[in-house]
Amino acid sequence: MAEPRQLPAFLGPPGRLRLATDADAALGQPTAVHLPAELQAHANRRHPVLRSGRDPRRTRLRLTADTPPGDYRVAVEYAGGQRQELDIRVEPRARLRVLPGTLRLAGAPGAAVAARLLIENRGNQVLEIADNLVTGLFDNGGIEAALAAVYRLESSDLNKIMAAGFARLREAHGGLLRLRVREGAGPLPPGASRQLLLETTLSSKLAPRHGYHGTLELGSHRIAVQLAVAPAPSDTGGHP
Repeated sequence: MAEPRQLPAFLGPPGRLRLATDADAALGQPTAVHLPAELQAHANRRHPVLRSGRDPRRTRLRLTADTPPGDYRVAVEYAGGQRQELDIRVEPRARLRVLPGTLRLAGAPGAAVAARLLIENRGNQVLEIADNLVTGLFDNGGIEAALAAVYRLESSDLNKIMAAGFARLREAHGGLLRLRVREGAGPLPPGASRQLLLETTLSSKLAPRHGYHGTLELGSHRIAVQLAVAPAPSDTGGHP
């Protein structure tokens, strides 16, 4: 992103726009700010829009979290009556609230399962929610099982030790979990919230009575995934 047309200028995300200036610039004490029409709706009602201390260089401007990224101009008044127009450069900020914080699924291998998530876009950009989401799965006990296999190996051959550990780690990989967004796909504007209905069919290769975990990416946000695999209906034995 290019530098603003001139300094001083306010730069940063909407809620923490800092006053950037040349090192040798002599600044007065800001006392008020006048927002342009396109920013009036984004004045922060819960906090002072302008916050300044003894050092003018520590002046901050606060706008609402959904203020669109881009360049604006504001008029700043200083102690003594001077008035100056300054650039504002609002930077993009991705922020998401997800309830519950972890996507939990449960079912037997091959079963169809579903879960809901409430998504709230607290950033200042549109969040695109795709029709399909994918994450990799890993057995919760996979690392422990791999270490146990290495410890039990009666060999000092480093190649055999590494091969045994990596073989168990590969076994612990549960493949890909492909989720279809049955409800809620599409663009989510800043400040909006939506409930997602996620559906999938569990792989028949998952180990019954095992737990798996993964991380689902939604925009720049990561959502933890926990999967509890139940015994298959025909499983009456003692699967480990």
